[in-house]
Amino acid sequence: SGGPNYKVALGRRDGLSYATEEAVLSFLPSPTSNVTALIDVFTELDLTTKDLVTLSGAHTIGIAHCSSFENRLFPTQDSTLDPIFAENLYLTCPVINISSTTVIDIRTPNTFDNKYYVDLLHREGLFTSDQGLYEDFRTKPFVIIFALCQHLFFENFVYSMTKMGQLSVLTGSQGEIRRNCSALNSNLSWYAVDGDGHDGKVF
Repeated sequence: SGGPNYKVALGRRDGLSYATEEAVLSFLPSPTSNVTALIDVFTELDLTTKDLVTLSGAHTIGIAHCSSFENRLFPTQDSTLDPIFAENLYLTCPVINISSTTVIDIRTPNTFDNKYYVDLLHREGLFTSDQGLYEDFRTKPFVIIFALCQHLFFENFVYSMTKMGQLSVLTGSQGEIRRNCSALNSNLSWYAVDGDGHDGKVF
């Protein structure tokens, strides 16, 4: 997709049970969040305002349902929306509670680049949480810098992603190092733990 390559540390321990949908969503800020709410969420995770703007750049790829941004269209149009951009959104989402989707980055939806930030400069950010980054004095400078310099965005994205990957690390005998990231080791038919508690493969 064109994004930066970087080394990912191996051996992180995962929990022995799956998180519930409710628990996962409780850690994810809403797309209708303002910048203050976003900064508060990231601060609780020991992530900075710069990390917030950097990691939001992941929205350079992806799609969104109308329900995640219809607050900017109904009952009245958000004044921070570019009028032409808004007209196109109304074509996709003419009424509330519709299940249609649209790309988040209208310029290069299938490429990982810095065009997400260019969108914000042109008032074409999809979510409240996106466009707010350009409207707020605490985050606006980072948006401008990343819009002007893709290399700087990539460099900071690698740093912030690596930093986020080191949050809440389990240690000692907590959790397990999974053989398959999406499944517990006990659920893998080819993998087992032998009698003395050591890992062993099933042949």
